[in-house]
Amino acid sequence: MASLTPLSKGLIGLAVVGAMASAVWHLVLKERFGTPPISATTSTSPTTPDTSVISTPPSTPPAASEPVVATGGSDLSAAEHAELGRQLLESGDFAQARAHLLLAVQGGNAGAACHLGEMTLKGQGGIPADQEAAAKLFQLAQSRNTICFAPGQ
Repeated sequence: MASLTPLSKGLIGLAVVGAMASAVWHLVLKERFGTPPISATTSTSPTTPDTSVISTPPSTPPAASEPVVATGGSDLSAAEHAELGRQLLESGDFAQARAHLLLAVQGGNAGAACHLGEMTLKGQGGIPADQEAAAKLFQLAQSRNTICFAPGQ
């Protein structure tokens, strides 16, 4: 009978632990901690996470804590909004970058959720820094099969 090498044993153990973690997530934790779908309303009930950072703003001028809406860009796709938001973010125009990234997130773009999460974490674009809202955006990106990486300090 052949014996397993330590590397083989480690890889098998890793596969077993990963399968167990996946099963626990899908059977127990997903309903409890999973990210909700993006909606146009803000929820404040204790069982539903707050999605105000990605909600549609009212028609009145936005306050510092409310999202900003991009103007004249309704004909752009989510990917185009994401790219424009990334370019504006790099140029330092955080308010407009936030507006385009918000539209891209609402259109289903996971990369935009990463950028918007980073801005929310740092408090850029006219909103105060909010770790919980940033974590929700990072989780939203993860639920769309995208992992966010923070740039080096």
